[in-house]
Amino acid sequence: MLTYQQVENNDKQLQSLVGMGKGDFELLHNAYEMTWRKYIAHYNVNGKIRIRPHRVRKDGDLERTEDQLLFILHYLKSNSIQEHHAAVYGMRQSHANAWIHLLLKLLHQTLGGLGQLPERKASKLKKLLANIKEVYIDGTERDIQRPSDNETQKAHYSGKKNS
Repeated sequence: MLTYQQVENNDKQLQSLVGMGKGDFELLHNAYEMTWRKYIAHYNVNGKIRIRPHRVRKDGDLERTEDQLLFILHYLKSNSIQEHHAAVYGMRQSHANAWIHLLLKLLHQTLGGLGQLPERKASKLKKLLANIKEVYIDGTERDIQRPSDNETQKAHYSGKKNS
């Protein structure tokens, strides 16, 4: 089973699995852990109201909050099928499915509490961007139809690529 302890000191591997370094992961983990504690005090992993207090099980799946956050961030970044993700984390697909649904909800709550959810309304986004000096847009390069005229082509070609 893949655990946070196995990758925490290998920043390159952690970056490839979850898309962030150890510092960012730990900041997010601190907020996530509070969300998890609030949830698990009242509900079990299946979402039913808790009858007995939560206790950490030695044979349980994803008992450590670091492993839970690694599990869901890795799932989101890799976009793998649940059967594959379950195999990586040493569990059945049905358990992986239950964890994915729970952890997505808790991660959403955590990011909302941190004010890091994407803005969906253009009016709110405009107000938000009014106070920001620089905005970086993550864009994807797309092929364009190049002009057939050689002189026009030179005017539009940046020279960045050799092709």
